[in-house]
Amino acid sequence: MSVIIKNQKQLVEAKETLKELKEARRKILVGGQSYTMGPNQMNRANFKEISEQISEYENAIDAYETYGTSKRRSARAVPLG
Repeated sequence: MSVIIKNQKQLVEAKETLKELKEARRKILVGGQSYTMGPNQMNRANFKEISEQISEYENAIDAYETYGTSKRRSARAVPLG
């Protein structure tokens, strides 16, 4: 999965997703990969996959904030005189 950010709205969404991914990683580190409550067992997402997604989102956000959009803008100037 490759994360590409094209506009400001996607940047905001990417930052929110990154925050949620970091929270999920923290829960895995603190609470473990899985736990059991009575007869029910819950498995969290794979730590390696979450770490890879965090890296992809951080790189995409950094690239967008560093270089902005890939749209090229041009203007025409006509000299007077």
